[in-house]
Amino acid sequence: MSRRESSTDFTRLAQYPGSGCEKYDRRGEIFGRDDVIPLWVADMDFPAPDFVNEALAERLADGAFGYAKPDAGHFDAITGWLAGQHDWQVAPETIVPVPGVVPAMAMAIRAFTRLDARVIIQPPVYFPFFQVVRDQGRTLVENPLVERPDGSGGTRYEMNFEALEAEAAEAEMLLLCNPHNPGGRAWSTDELRQVATICARHDVMVISDEIHMDLTYPGVSHTPFARVGDPSGCRWFTVTAPGKTFNTAGIGGGYAVIPDAAIRERFDRERRGMHLGEGSVFGLTALKAAYVHGSHWPDELMAHVAINRDRVVEAVSDLPIEPMWPEATYLLWLDCRGMGLSDATSDPEDRALQRFFIEEAGLGLSQGIIFGEPGRGYMRINLASPTRVIDRAMAQLREAWAIRVDDRG
Repeated sequence: MSRRESSTDFTRLAQYPGSGCEKYDRRGEIFGRDDVIPLWVADMDFPAPDFVNEALAERLADGAFGYAKPDAGHFDAITGWLAGQHDWQVAPETIVPVPGVVPAMAMAIRAFTRLDARVIIQPPVYFPFFQVVRDQGRTLVENPLVERPDGSGGTRYEMNFEALEAEAAEAEMLLLCNPHNPGGRAWSTDELRQVATICARHDVMVISDEIHMDLTYPGVSHTPFARVGDPSGCRWFTVTAPGKTFNTAGIGGGYAVIPDAAIRERFDRERRGMHLGEGSVFGLTALKAAYVHGSHWPDELMAHVAINRDRVVEAVSDLPIEPMWPEATYLLWLDCRGMGLSDATSDPEDRALQRFFIEEAGLGLSQGIIFGEPGRGYMRINLASPTRVIDRAMAQLREAWAIRVDDRG
């Protein structure tokens, strides 16, 4: 795998109103006003790395965009990336192209569970997990994470293995978020091994969403579920994509890693039955360029994200907001329960927490309750933006809270 230094400018705001990006152009629809600082949807504000942009420009210059099919170089790029970044040795034939992580989960649910089967998720968790289960006519089972002290004055999420054992006895599948969105946990080998052991014991299949696998902070490493899946005898496979890492989510495309031949054939039969292709011209081009030339990129990116994380943590240090220190992702989970603002969903007029951030602070964050009931009272902020944007957001937050305190005072 080759290495090229990137000339990406992390001060450049590459997404903007009118550019067709969801983050900016849906503000009115999502937040009721068009001028909030949008720090919600999980893509980046700065440009994709130059080696990806150059590859796309070269492909665009060809001027012909017929049906695309991944070649040997595509699979070599993936296997090289997984080996180089994660010490994960994958055979090319075990890789199945998919349109994206959530569509792959939908196909997995349809292929490997019965109608009305129980499918486990672990909230608070990426909100499409809820709907993708229900949309396939399956029964959603929640195994909520537990918030515990992290040993350094903060808290972190841990799994409730006792409850998981009980729920797995009647379930057919577990959707695992590894690393965890929104809490930022990079699950340890021991934690994943316990998941695999429980699921193997009850014949529960594990689908591991590892789309944030490259986005760990210094000193933290990602553990692929593959490391524990096969030794446990668990049925499993992994779905992921380069979109979060390289800011190419709008191009689409991802892949599943499925070592078991029988599982792979059944999954691919489901994919073919839905008449899904194997990727777009630009999705395939972007993936290959990213994985061949981008070995340095995650470290570059996360160094910038760490600066923004620290700025937010410092800015709220004297506010009734407690950030959950992240091990991975460019997302930060904010415990806002100390603000004393209600966070109801049944009554649209009783969303004081959401209204404070939107109407008083002028910020568009993700409301924690959409990640499940354990997210009530939390907000999720996206740190993948120029530092000046984060600083402006924090200034608005601090000013809004000061005004509120003065008004109450």
